Formats: sequence, C-alpha cells, structure tokens
Amino acid sequence: MPPPIPVPIRQALWQRARRGQSAPAIASALGLAVRTVRHLLRRLRTNGPAALSPSYHAQAAMMTGAMRQLHDAALQLRRDHPTWGAGLIRVMLRRQHPHGHVPAERTLQRWLARAGLAPAPKGRHPVANPQRAERAHEVWQMDAADQVPLRGGRRVSWLRMVDECSGAVLWTAVFPPSQLGNRPAAGCAAPAARGHGAVGAA
Repeated sequence: MPPPIPVPIRQALWQRARRGQSAPAIASALGLAVRTVRHLLRRLRTNGPAALSPSYHAQAAMMTGAMRQLHDAALQLRRDHPTWGAGLIRVMLRRQHPHGHVPAERTLQRWLARAGLAPAPKGRHPVANPQRAERAHEVWQMDAADQVPLRGGRRVSWLRMVDECSGAVLWTAVFPPSQLGNRPAAGCAAPAARGHGAVGAA
C-alpha cells in the first residue's frame, strides 16, 4: 500500500474541485494519478471534510479474524526461518490454509516491515567446503552401482569416474555382474581396469 497523500494536498485537491476544475486538470497540477484524484473526490463528496484525513489506520483496525490469523502466521514463519522471503512464506501459508484467502506477496512484505522483520537476504548462502577440489582433475571420484535390475529382468553393474571440481563424467563402464576372481598375491598390484592407468605397487 502506498503512503497516504498528505492532508495539505487533499485540501488543495478539494478546493480546486470546488472551483470547478476537472479531475485530469487537478491530477496534472498536483502531480497525482487521475484515478487517485477521482477516488478522493468521491470520498470527499460522500463523507465531507472527514475524508481529508487518511483512513489507513481505520482499515488496519478492520482486519478480520481470518486475516489476523494469516498475519500472525506469516510473522511467525519469518521468525522461525529468517532467510525465507515473502514469496516462500506465501507458498507455505497457502499450504497451511488451503481454503483461506492468502494475501499477495507485496502485502506480506508490508506486514513483515511493520513488524520490524528485516528483508530476507537475497540469493543462496554460499556453502564453503575446504576439502572440495578447486581445480579440474585435482580429485576424481569413483561411483559404483551393483546388481541394478533392468526392465527385462537382467541385472547390470557399472563404474563411473567423475571429476570432483567440474562434475564432468570422465569414464563409465557398464557390465554384467560376475563372480570375483582370485586376488593377486600380497605385495603385487592388480591389473588395471580398462580406462585406468597403472598406479604402481599395491
């Protein structure tokens, strides 16, 4: 909701209207929207001089019980989750009150501002992981899956090498499951798998 139009401007608007000026002429002279001028003139003609004062406080006092419940729930969601923005809070309110009239995101932002709850920080918080690779090929990850059933009933296994820094898949081998063979003698390296280089003595 925009800030209320100051009383002196309302008085000038009313005086110009009583002198016969049209709503577009008044709007141009006072820097207001024509729609706003027409709305104020309608209120002044209906309510008289009492309409010169803003009625925002009266509207706030008329908040229904259901809307008050949504208001309190929105503030509590922000207190419980300081990083949630008004958009996410609105989604959660719609889940909690599927049959209620959840206000617009802009209305929720005004509620939060009036309650002194600062806006949620923009974007996602950076997650620092000092152990994660920072350059390509600095660390490779090996992932394996065993006995994965296919639609035809057959089972397969696979090995996959992934670069930790970029997430790029470097190598994948898919093969049918098989029995483990004899292990190499102690102190001897096993033969390198296809796609891998020898790494030296075990």
